[in-house]
Amino acid sequence: MIKKLVLLFVLSLSLNSLAVENSKFTISGISSGGFMANQMSTIFSSQFSGVGTVAGGFYYCAEDYLPRVVKKDSKTIGTNNLFLFEPTSKIFSDTLNPFVLINGVNPGTWFVPQKGNPIYQSVAVCMGNPKKAKIPVAYLKTNLSKKLIDPLENLAKQKVFIYHGKVDSVLNVSMQKNLKKYYVTNGVKESNIEVMTGKGSHNFPTGRQDGIACNTEKVPYIASCDFDLAGKMLSHLVDDKMIRTEMNKERLFVVDQTTNLSNLNKVEADWVTPVPSIAPYGYLYANEKCLANPKSCHLHIALHGCKMSDSYNESFQEQYQKQVSNYKIVGMRSSKDSLFLFPNFPRMPFSLPSIESNTPNYGLLKFALDSGYAEYAEQNDLMILFPQTWITEDNFPYNPKGCWDWFGWTGENYATNTGSEAKWLMDFVKSVYANPVKHILKQSPKFDLVEKNFPR
Repeated sequence: MIKKLVLLFVLSLSLNSLAVENSKFTISGISSGGFMANQMSTIFSSQFSGVGTVAGGFYYCAEDYLPRVVKKDSKTIGTNNLFLFEPTSKIFSDTLNPFVLINGVNPGTWFVPQKGNPIYQSVAVCMGNPKKAKIPVAYLKTNLSKKLIDPLENLAKQKVFIYHGKVDSVLNVSMQKNLKKYYVTNGVKESNIEVMTGKGSHNFPTGRQDGIACNTEKVPYIASCDFDLAGKMLSHLVDDKMIRTEMNKERLFVVDQTTNLSNLNKVEADWVTPVPSIAPYGYLYANEKCLANPKSCHLHIALHGCKMSDSYNESFQEQYQKQVSNYKIVGMRSSKDSLFLFPNFPRMPFSLPSIESNTPNYGLLKFALDSGYAEYAEQNDLMILFPQTWITEDNFPYNPKGCWDWFGWTGENYATNTGSEAKWLMDFVKSVYANPVKHILKQSPKFDLVEKNFPR
C-alpha cells in the first residue's frame, strides 16, 4: 500500500513537471497587464512555462481591500471614499527642486489615497510604496487547499523576466525586488529569473524611432528607447535563438474573444462581450504554418496596460474627470438613462458624458503593430495573442481606464480560477490555441484609424 502511494505521489509530481515543460504558453504584460500576467501564471501555473512583466507586480498585492471596503461602506462611495487623498513627500521635494521643475513634474505622484479610500491598497501601497506590500504566503496556501490555483510546483519551474524603467513615476521601481522575492519564495531558481532596469519610465521600450520619448508616460505608451524589449523578453522566455523579421500586416487578424464564437456571423455593431469587462475582439498574429497546425507552434500572450485597450479614449477620460471634479459624480451611465435619475443633482447639465461617446481609439492595435512582439512570430513558430479589456458602464468608478483586474474590482475571487477575467482569459487562450482559424473574424484591423489617432 505504501509503495502504491509513493508511486502515485511520484507520478503526480512527474505529470506536474511535464505540464510545465510541455506547455505551449508564455505570457507577458505591461503595467496592469504585467500584474495580470503574474496573476495568470500563478493561478494556472500548469499552463505556462514563462512569464514576463513590464512595470508589473506580484500576485494578490492588492489583496481584497477594494471589494471589502466597498461592501462595508457602499453608501458613501462617490460622496466620500473616492475623494480621500493625502499629500506625499514628493509634492515638497518636486516643488523645491529646480531641476525637476525645469524638466517637468508629475503631479500624479503628489497625492496617495488615504486608508479609507477603496483603492488604497492597490495605488498607495502596491504602486506607491511596494515595500509595504506583503508576499501572500497564507493566501496561496488557502487557495491551494481549495483548488483555486494550480500546484505551486509548476510555478517553481517557470522562467521569469522582470523589467522596470528607472524613472517610472507610476509604479515605484522597488516593486522589482518584491516581485523577484515572490518568485524565489515560491521556488523559482534565480538562474531562471532575469531582472532588468532600463532608462525609460512607465512605458513599453522599443528600438523604433517613431514612438514617444523614452522618459514619457502617455498614450499609447510605445516608447523609442533604442532597446528591443519584446525581443529580449521572448529570447529569455521562449528561445534564445529568436530570428527577427519585418511583421506582415496581413498576418495580424481580428479574433472573436467569446469562446462560443458568438460574433462570427454578426456585423461589428452587434458584437457581444464574453464578460462585461472584456472586449468582443482581440488580435492574433500568426503565420500560415501556425494557423494550419497550431500544435507545432508556441503561443505567447501579450497583455496591454491601462489606457491601452482599443476602447480607451483620452478625450472621453478628460470629460469624465471633469464630471468627477465638478459634480462629484463618479459613476457612468448610458445615453438611454434619464438625466434626472440623480437625486442629489436633479438638474444635470446636458454636457455630462455617456458611455456611448467613448469611441474606440485603437490603442491595442497600436500595441500589436509597434511593440515588437510580432517581429518574432514569422520565423520562430510563434503566435502572438493580444487579448483586451473593454470599457463599459460597469468600469466606473473603479476602473475607468480599462485596466486588467489585479486589484479586485470585478469581485473578491478575482485572483482565483473562478475570477471573471482570469477564468475567461484561460478559456480563451486554450480555445485559440486549439483552433485559431475558427476565431478569426471577417473584419480587418482598422489600420487607417490607428494611423489617424496615433500618427507617426
